[in-house]
Amino acid sequence: MGEWLHSLVPWGTEVIVWFQSYSTPFLDSIFKFFTQLGYTEFYVFILPVLFWCIHKRLGAAVGYVAMLSAWTNDTVKYLWSIPRPSDPRIHVPLPETSPSFPSGHSQNAVAVWGYLAYRVRHWAFTVLAVVIIVGISLSRIVLGVHFPEDVIGGWLIGLVLLGLFIAFAPRVGRWAERQTMAVQLVAAVGAPLVLIFVHPADTAGLYPAEGSITPMAALIGLGVGLVMEEAWVRFRVDGEWWRRLVRLLVGLALVAVFYLGPSLILPDEMAYGLEVVIRFVRYALLGWAVAFLAPWLFVKLRLAERD
Repeated sequence: MGEWLHSLVPWGTEVIVWFQSYSTPFLDSIFKFFTQLGYTEFYVFILPVLFWCIHKRLGAAVGYVAMLSAWTNDTVKYLWSIPRPSDPRIHVPLPETSPSFPSGHSQNAVAVWGYLAYRVRHWAFTVLAVVIIVGISLSRIVLGVHFPEDVIGGWLIGLVLLGLFIAFAPRVGRWAERQTMAVQLVAAVGAPLVLIFVHPADTAGLYPAEGSITPMAALIGLGVGLVMEEAWVRFRVDGEWWRRLVRLLVGLALVAVFYLGPSLILPDEMAYGLEVVIRFVRYALLGWAVAFLAPWLFVKLRLAERD
């Protein structure tokens, strides 16, 4: 498989060069906008919006889809370690350093927006989801950070992951609802923890890899937070529009503390072992804050009712 992917590099390079031959500053700005929709920061924003203000169960499910897709993508990347496009004819305004195959932006777009379209089931939203998926995917080729085979591979893996999640997530959810809180917490922590260590080392030989720690630590925090929220808070997402807006602003401020705070106070250079611990704690707290701490605060501030 790896040799075959390497053999496609010359063809993929010519496709990128052909796309970029039609680029203009206006088109580049459009594709830069689409590519921003695939970065972690966008998901850090959109997932709380869903969970806090629109539909709690849908937001939690999308969180699991996004994190599992991110872990799967990074695992496949380091299994094959296909290099990024590097031909001097290619313009790369937003460089990337991780392996090229498959495209994480494309895979995550299919998994997340595909799942949203499956749950919403309205033709207008489905059209919007398709536009976003295609726009994000094309942006990776136009901006010179992925070969077309990376995008196609991301689509295929995203579709498989989406199908598996749709098939098995309801069964897992029903099983979890029948368990005690202790069993739920063990499952919420144990499954992502196992996935951290079955992930391969990165291209520099660092283990556990950053790409496994980030999504799985966030998933641990999310899972623990969901169990605690269901047991002790049970907040409701409905209410007047202004309460939802204030709720969102308060919650995002709280998330910013956990997401941006450590990078402002910690040194840039640290031993990798210490960096692993800090990254794990940071993202676990981030997921926990979204799922439990923010809802608890909303109820205390009378920005949300309890079920």
